[in-house]
Parts: sequence; C-alpha cells; structure tokens
Amino acid sequence: MKDKIAFTILRVGLGVVFLIFGIGKFQDDIWAQTIRSMEVFQGLPWDVGITVFLVGVSEVVAGTFLILGVFTRIFSAIASLQLLVILFLLQFQEIRDFGLLGAAIYMALVKDESFGFNRILACCFNNKTKTEA
Repeated sequence: MKDKIAFTILRVGLGVVFLIFGIGKFQDDIWAQTIRSMEVFQGLPWDVGITVFLVGVSEVVAGTFLILGVFTRIFSAIASLQLLVILFLLQFQEIRDFGLLGAAIYMALVKDESFGFNRILACCFNNKTKTEA
C-alpha cells in the first residue's frame, strides 16, 4: 500500500511540474523566452513561436496524463526524452532536471500500480475480456 501511495505522489508531482511549465509557455514565461533565444530553435524552417507552442502543448498533455494516471509509462517515457533534450540544450546546468529525469525514468520502467485512472481502465478491460471469453 505504501508503494502505491508513494508512486501516486511521484506521478502526480511530476505531472504538476510538467503542467505548470507547459502553461507557462502559453504565458511567455522565462522558459518560453529561453526557447525563443536559442539559436537551435531560431534556425528551424518555421517561426520559433510554433516551437514554443508545441513544447507547451506536449508539456500540458504529458502533465495532464500523468496527473490522471493514464498511460503513465508512455507519458513518463515522453517526459524522460523531453528532460534529456532540455538538459542537453541547457548544457546540464539545471540541476533540478536531473531529479525530474530520475523520477520520469523510474516511472517509465516500473509497472504503474498507483491510484489513478489506469487502475480503473485496467479493471474495466480485464472484466470485459473475462466476460467475453
């Protein structure tokens, strides 16, 4: 039971971080401005605002799904990839992102048995499969 509660707290915590940072991109926060100022994004064949928007959308979606506990392993893997890119682009200067990356990798590798919609969906599909058999 303690493991389920701890995993739930970890999952929701990471989701909240992604949700807040994603919403910040739509409010042109410091991280949106950082993306706008990076040469790697300015060199893309589309406006850098589109990149900021897409990063914001991906963070909001990942954060929402993590908070709800839906497809946790998939969205944790997506979060891990995004955090790796962030660490690389910022030349490993944001120490906080190492901790977030560790949490995301853990959740991507471990079966999600936390309290969330994954459990509800699994129960519904398992019961449906059993009744059809």
